[in-house]
Amino acid sequence: MGQHLPGQAPRHRGPARRLPAQEWATLQRGECLEVWSEDSFRYAAYVDDLALDGRFVWIIENGTGCRRLFVRGDSVDLYTFPEAGSIMTKISSGAFHG
Repeated sequence: MGQHLPGQAPRHRGPARRLPAQEWATLQRGECLEVWSEDSFRYAAYVDDLALDGRFVWIIENGTGCRRLFVRGDSVDLYTFPEAGSIMTKISSGAFHG
């Protein structure tokens, strides 16, 4: 429970700001993503591998661990979360515990 001074609005931690991944070549291994198709959220995932020129990207779905391949031109939209970092950074820093 947060505290605030009288006359101040409480701070709310809003949803993370997501950005469309327009240039797939700029994605990084381990980067957190949201996968959307037909204007509907499908699942959260992270980048497993990608082509250097951004023509295709392999992702791993959070929760199921399913690995999926997307090719540029597929009817899918990928969104990144710059503040979230990558799952690789979180694992190496000990943010996840088994």
